[in-house]
Amino acid sequence: MKKSLLSRFSLLLLSATCLFTGCSTVNLDESGDTQAVYQFGGFEMLLNSTAPIAFNAAQKALKDLDLYQTKGQLNAFDAQIYARSRNDQKISIEIKEINSKQTLLKIRWGTAGSKANSRALYDAIEKNMH
Repeated sequence: MKKSLLSRFSLLLLSATCLFTGCSTVNLDESGDTQAVYQFGGFEMLLNSTAPIAFNAAQKALKDLDLYQTKGQLNAFDAQIYARSRNDQKISIEIKEINSKQTLLKIRWGTAGSKANSRALYDAIEKNMH
């Protein structure tokens, strides 16, 4: 009886967490064929590129959006960039190669996350990759 009640409570808690955490997909084109994931305050998207190219594009995007880079580290297959906005919000960008042709980009803007600002930063990164 206790196990059944505990498992039901766990399932209910897990369902409520997914329902109220703001998990969503973000359409990146008008057709909806290209999508990013916004979950738990983080914006995630696959790029058709390598980590060094994504790293350089992200650094240019920070300048384009008037953000101040506080730290940047590029390794062979991954990179991290930290920055601050004009209103002193922390911004983190994680870049990890999945394979030789795809790289996972994770953006977190502020403590709780900002879908709109993360999307704007992603758009600037994508623009600088071409």
